[in-house]
Amino acid sequence: MPKQPLVCDTTIPLYLGRIGQIDLLPALYAPIYIPDQVCLELDMGRLLRADTINPRSLVWVELVSVSQALIDSLPPNRLGTGERAVIAYAQAHRGCVAGMDDLRARQLAEAIGLKVTGTLGIVLRAKQAGLIPAVKPLVDDVTAQGFRLSPELHREMLGLAGETP
Repeated sequence: MPKQPLVCDTTIPLYLGRIGQIDLLPALYAPIYIPDQVCLELDMGRLLRADTINPRSLVWVELVSVSQALIDSLPPNRLGTGERAVIAYAQAHRGCVAGMDDLRARQLAEAIGLKVTGTLGIVLRAKQAGLIPAVKPLVDDVTAQGFRLSPELHREMLGLAGETP
C-alpha cells in the first residue's frame, strides 16, 4: 500500500508516543508533517508530563510553518490552534491526510473535502498492513493513557479489525 503524506495534530503523536507505538507513523505514512503550532502544544505537554513526545527528536518528522493568513482563510470555527494549523496545511497541500482526533476538527476537515484519520484509524491501518497482530491491546493502552473513547466506538473498532471484546 503506497504511503500518503500525513499532517498531525497533537493527539496522534502524544498517544502513540505514550504507548510506545510512534514508529507506526513512518511505517504507514510519508512524509509526516507537524506544524509549529502542534510542536508548541507538545512542548507545553512536556511541562506536565516528561514522557510527552518531542517531534524535533524524530528524524522522519518534517516541522512546517503554517502562516496565520492560511489559518485565517479557513471557514469560521472555534477549533484550537493546532487543529486549525493541521487543517490549513492539509487544505493547502491537497493529497495530505489530516491526522486529528477532535470530532469538530474532523467534521470541518471533511466538510472542506479533506481526507482525515485519527489515532484509532492509524492503529486499524497498522493491523491491516500486518504491522501489529491486534488492535485491542493498543486501543486499551491509549484508553488507559486518557484517550476518550465511547463504548460504542470501542466495539466498532474491534469489529472493523475482526476482533472480539
